[in-house]
This record gives sequence, structure tokens and C-alpha cells, in this order.
Amino acid sequence: MEKERILSPVDIIVSQSDLDGFIIYANPIFYKIAGYNYGELIGENHNIIRHNDMPRIIFKLLWDALKQKKEVSCLVKNRCKEGGFYWVFAYIRPSINQDGTVRNYISTRRAASKKAKSIIEPLYKQLLETEKEYGMELANEQFKQFIDINRYGEQSDNEVIYNIQY
Repeated sequence: MEKERILSPVDIIVSQSDLDGFIIYANPIFYKIAGYNYGELIGENHNIIRHNDMPRIIFKLLWDALKQKKEVSCLVKNRCKEGGFYWVFAYIRPSINQDGTVRNYISTRRAASKKAKSIIEPLYKQLLETEKEYGMELANEQFKQFIDINRYGEQSDNEVIYNIQY
């Protein structure tokens, strides 16, 4: 049985990745929570901490938005090096050069709330099952339906996720 690592309310994980998702900076809290030795994450793809319970569609949507120079808020279950997992509420944004090109991506993550986990865990389980049986396109439609059902007025997708977190 995997053990969950709980972030404290003051823990903020920060990382930067290049345009292909390879980690170029990770703060000490990231190393501590994920269970890696200092420096071990540099040069690794961010998917090194991807938990098997995470639907692929979430990362596809995340990368699609980032490549359009949009900010993303999402809830993610990450894997620790020696087993175990931790949930985060992530805010990821592109770092833009003066000429408008993307330099890298910056992610800040804090503990996912109990409320958010209780809402997102069943959804992610359903999305995983849909991906396995019917593919990414249907999982994408299910996720969009979930966002729309939880949307108030003209909220953005990011605002919907924020409201689920808080």
C-alpha cells in the first residue's frame, strides 16, 4: 500500500523546466517531498514523478495550454522516488522572453486540499478507465463535461480548478 506524503500549509514546491519538460531548477522542498537527493532531478523529465493514477489527458491539456502561452492550474498526484505519493495544486506558467518566445516553464505547487482530492480522485479514476477502454478523445470530452458542470458563469477552466481547490 502506497503511503501518502502530506505537504504542510507552508510547503511550496517550485520548479522550472525547459520547453520539453526537462527540469532545470528544483527547490529544496521539491527534493524533500519527492524523496530525491539534491541535484538528482536536474536534467530529468518532469514525468519522472508522474503517478500511474494520473490520466494522460490531464497532461495533454496542460501541455496544449502551455504551448499556447497560457497559464494552467491543475490538481496532480505525483509519485515519490521510493514509493508513495503526494497531491498538489499546481500553477504552471510560461516564462516569456522580450521577443515573445517562451524561455521555460515555471511551476509552483502547494498541498491539494482534502476537498479537491475528494472531488478529483474519482474523476481521474474514471478518466483512466475511459482512456484505457475508449481512448484520449472520449476522456477529453469527459473532462470538459466535468469542468462545464462545475463552472459558474463565465469562469475560465483555471478558475474552476481553483474553486475546487478552495
